[in-house]
Amino acid sequence: MNSGSSRQDLIEQLQRQLRDEIARIHLPDNNSAARHALQRLEAVAEHAPTCIALLAEPWLDAGVDPHAQQLLEDCARVHLYARILDDALDEDLSVCRHNLLRAQPLFWDAVQRIGANVSAEVAEAAGQLIRQTVAAVQDDDLCRHPRSWGPKNHHLLLVPLLLSDDSAAYRACRDGLSNFIALVQAGDEWKQGALADAELRNQLLDFITHSLDTECLAQLDHHGWHDVAARIVWNAEQLIGVLSAPLPV
Repeated sequence: MNSGSSRQDLIEQLQRQLRDEIARIHLPDNNSAARHALQRLEAVAEHAPTCIALLAEPWLDAGVDPHAQQLLEDCARVHLYARILDDALDEDLSVCRHNLLRAQPLFWDAVQRIGANVSAEVAEAAGQLIRQTVAAVQDDDLCRHPRSWGPKNHHLLLVPLLLSDDSAAYRACRDGLSNFIALVQAGDEWKQGALADAELRNQLLDFITHSLDTECLAQLDHHGWHDVAARIVWNAEQLIGVLSAPLPV
């Protein structure tokens, strides 16, 4: 199996998995609040698998073995849970709180399996990523800043952490992988209209410059994250184009 088909197979499998799990968590209802909540979860199923596959890039050339497949499936479940938790905190909707309640078994089972499949040292490093995620979400709630946008999604770094057993290569590339996640988040912030704030736009331009550090990109490319390095450059170019447009009067 070549890397292209392996990646696409993984993306499609994770999309099916997440859609099935969303169908079990979110009870069908035709009111506007329920439709809004479902749309946000469906966006996770549609887009998150591509990001997960990029973060898993160095392990996909030879296809995905059963151990890696299980870890990736559980990382996708953790990401879905993070969105459900985020919506329960941010959206004043009972449907989101009920979804969070119904998601507890899925989250519990995923964390149990991850813990059973990695060493105590890697499990501790995974816990540290979750602590970073929580702290960054709190910081960003107090004062929105692009430097928080990678760390507040550091649960996604479970993918390379677990697949690599917290290897030296992963640690060398961790900052670059975090930058990639931050730039993906910046695209979401733009779509939500957050980049209309002039100060935030300037902060993001500074962060984009930081993310294009040639040594950081070279480390990613050297250790197998070729497409991640390319996506950082592409995302940076797209965001610079958006930020170069004049603010609406």
